[in-house]
Amino acid sequence: MDEFSYTNIFATKGIEYLIVIAYFILFVFFTRALDASTKDDHKSAGRNGHVE
Repeated sequence: MDEFSYTNIFATKGIEYLIVIAYFILFVFFTRALDASTKDDHKSAGRNGHVE
């Protein structure tokens, strides 16, 4: 017969919180990198916003 094994859902909460914190930190760096690349595109564009 199959045994019932109890899994404590709170046993992995520390690792899950670390993963979420790392995700948000990387998300901030990713959005800053995207913002910097769009600013570079606007600097190289002409006065009307088009690259000539």
